[in-house]
Amino acid sequence: MGRELQKKKNRSSVNKVTRRKQNVRKIPTVTGNKLVASQWDKSQTLAQNYARLGLTHRLRSATGGKEQRPSHSPEDAQPSLGPQEARIKRAADGSILRIEYANDLRHETLGASSDDDERTATSTTKETDLVKALRERTAFAVKTERSQSEREVDWVRRLVEKHGDDYQAMFWDRELNIRQQSVGDIKRRVKKWKESQAKA
Repeated sequence: MGRELQKKKNRSSVNKVTRRKQNVRKIPTVTGNKLVASQWDKSQTLAQNYARLGLTHRLRSATGGKEQRPSHSPEDAQPSLGPQEARIKRAADGSILRIEYANDLRHETLGASSDDDERTATSTTKETDLVKALRERTAFAVKTERSQSEREVDWVRRLVEKHGDDYQAMFWDRELNIRQQSVGDIKRRVKKWKESQAKA
């Protein structure tokens, strides 16, 4: 009985699972910035590398997965209050010292910051050497302007020859304005073409 089952397994096209590969995750190759590539550690994951370098791999806010450590010990923590609740602090003789509200708007309007704000402020002020180098590099970056292609120059030249400075007529021209460029877009392209003609 058991032999028939083994024969059926051997005839099957599905391979039997032997030993799994130890490292199946794909190690990313850094092809972007040379500063980042020089400090990249291939033994770490992408998220670990970015965290070590002081970068972020997600520009959106966190969606979970990272547990926040409490700023104070849980023994000292008092149960949180609901929206319509208050806590009364009393002296030893029973007289009321103060009343603590759950959402004290007076405290918020005075500009007092909460523990969460302080935690985010300290995490954002920490800058690594790589981040400083990247900031310096972008501060002195040369802006490259887009030059018009030969085909675009020819197209604009034909529009100007046919319509002159009548941009509305250029906009409505079905033969030349086949991409349905707007009046403002045609104006910008003609202006750039005229500037390039003046330089030449």
